[in-house]
Amino acid sequence: MLALGIAGCSLGDDQSSRPPQVGVKAEDEQATEKLGFPSTATRNTVRVGGADAATDAAGVANALYPATSASDRPTAVALVDDDDWATGIAASVLAGRPLEAPILIGNAGELPAATTDTLQHLDPKGSDLSKDAQVIRVGPDVARPEGFKTAVIEGDDAFERAASIDRFFSAARGKPSNDVVLYSAEDADWAMPAAAWAARSGDAVLPVHKDAIPRPVRRAIAEHERPNVFILGPERVISKQVADALTKQKLAHSVERIEGPTPVENAISFARYKKGDFGWGVVVPGYNFTIAGTSRPLDAAAAAALATRGVFAPLLLTDQVDKLPPPLEDYFLSVQPGFEDNPSQAVYNHAWILGDDNAISVDEQAQIDRLTELIPVQANAP
Repeated sequence: MLALGIAGCSLGDDQSSRPPQVGVKAEDEQATEKLGFPSTATRNTVRVGGADAATDAAGVANALYPATSASDRPTAVALVDDDDWATGIAASVLAGRPLEAPILIGNAGELPAATTDTLQHLDPKGSDLSKDAQVIRVGPDVARPEGFKTAVIEGDDAFERAASIDRFFSAARGKPSNDVVLYSAEDADWAMPAAAWAARSGDAVLPVHKDAIPRPVRRAIAEHERPNVFILGPERVISKQVADALTKQKLAHSVERIEGPTPVENAISFARYKKGDFGWGVVVPGYNFTIAGTSRPLDAAAAAALATRGVFAPLLLTDQVDKLPPPLEDYFLSVQPGFEDNPSQAVYNHAWILGDDNAISVDEQAQIDRLTELIPVQANAP
């Protein structure tokens, strides 16, 4: 089940001809293709190779929760709508402590097979933090799975749903977070990195308009009692008017902006950023990373749980299919691990890749593999 989930295939389908397969024999036709390498994994990468975000979410959930015993089953899962990336990013906080509910993706009709089969396999135990609910449906329009106890987070739009998610999670953890991240409700590729941080930290992440803070979000920020607010993206994405409103209305203790000139560089800036207890601060080797394509924004929610459970990976973005954009290549080079004499004493980097080769090609995956490789270095090299 784990292998099938990572491969991104529907767990309920016949897998007889789909890689990766277990038990391939040397005399089998196309034996190496059936094993699934190098697309499934290389030395320093693992691919969750779904053709869509729902399948990617199923793969991530199965990888992190093998469900071979009660100890590695989640207490709950969160279901988000496949047509609502803005809510999906806000809901990513549910994947973090104390709920630790991985994100699965549904819709208003029948749940996709990958979601249904993964949910049945995980068989969530039920969380006392959500009144023993096994499934937390984010929004009333997401289909309700049969045979599971569910809770619903209400809201008529993404702003109301994000505020309700924040209120629900604050109650589960016992208090609101001291830090809040604001992301664009209109520009998905600038917003995507907020999802991983929400899962990693438990900080509220809330959507805003370019020039205004919607009323439900304003009320949600107020409930945090003047938090430190971090705006994700440059002023052309979230304007100075939003920052000024936070100060004038005394909603925030402090306001900081994390930005880059492109979505790819914006994600890198977030990965590098550190202020006090806030931020990844990934400026040296020794980390996991998740990489998704900007063309598939809901992959941010699908990958959110990879920022938890001992992986703790920030989300990086690529806007190209066949090769890494130069800023991302430069960033990987800046944190590439090395060793002088003994590689066993070195630290390592590792990358999780979201999506099939239509999102990130095998060639691009190979480039990521090379840039995360542990390499020999000379201490006194010029």
